[in-house]
Amino acid sequence: MPEPVALEFSVLEQAAEWFAVLSAADATPAERRDWERWLAAAPAHREAWRRVEDINTQLHALPGAPARLALVAGPKRRRAIKALLLLGLGGGVGTMLARRDDAQLYLAALNAQHRTAVGVTAALPLPDRTRAWLNTDSAADLAYDDGRRLIVLRRGEILLHSGADDHVPARPLLVEAGGVRLRALGTRFSVRLMKRGVRLAVYDGAVGINDGAVVPAGSQADIADGQPGTMTPALEEGSAWSRHLLIATQMRLDDFLAELGRYRHGHLACDPSLAAMRLVGSYPLGDTEQALDMLQAALPVRVKRVMPWWVTIAPR
Repeated sequence: MPEPVALEFSVLEQAAEWFAVLSAADATPAERRDWERWLAAAPAHREAWRRVEDINTQLHALPGAPARLALVAGPKRRRAIKALLLLGLGGGVGTMLARRDDAQLYLAALNAQHRTAVGVTAALPLPDRTRAWLNTDSAADLAYDDGRRLIVLRRGEILLHSGADDHVPARPLLVEAGGVRLRALGTRFSVRLMKRGVRLAVYDGAVGINDGAVVPAGSQADIADGQPGTMTPALEEGSAWSRHLLIATQMRLDDFLAELGRYRHGHLACDPSLAAMRLVGSYPLGDTEQALDMLQAALPVRVKRVMPWWVTIAPR
């Protein structure tokens, strides 16, 4: 599968602006000719236009509110939806599935017993005293039997507060994610599937990894090939999503937008010159538009809503 072409932020912005112009009911023939000249001027322009159209197409394939939001744009030319399978629009850009492994993972998540949509967090009902929550765009299966309490994370992120097991004998509480098996040792922890590997954050107690290494309370580690990397502090604000909050403590703006983007469909990014700006505060995940308005009030930036599904942060 070929690697995506790297594009300048400004070129993507131009493509989005042109898409907005041509989507308007009053678009003129002169504007279309200008767009055609822009499109023909460079291969990067054509690639940027393709990506913008891909996002629009994927949003039209979504059911419910996201699809209605996308339809506000009303583009004149509708491309036939040819994508067989789609991953979530993490970070704002949809990823087409091509490899067999990716397709199998996607289908497993699609058919999971418990799922949340983009922008939704929910408690996961468990048949013991453990409490659990699924984050946005997440999926999990349960496999409880006489020998174990197993939760299989298929996509996204889960937060668990392990509870006592009334079964005799007591069964271990296990989480499987990305080929890694985690064992709760009287603990509160979160597990997140990343592009490569698994991120484990332990807030109380400890968690064993593949019956080997143990991550203690207050520590976080990315696990690849079954082995944890360098441990870093697990900050409590990392679990605030279960309370529908995104808490920023001197968080970089680009990191903030990457997290906020998990809770909405479409493209969300900032001008590269603003990426290192630092942000402090609590932002509502249940209303990402309000969170963006709060961001604009907190920093010397402006929120550009080029299309309902294409938002960028620019200098004020």
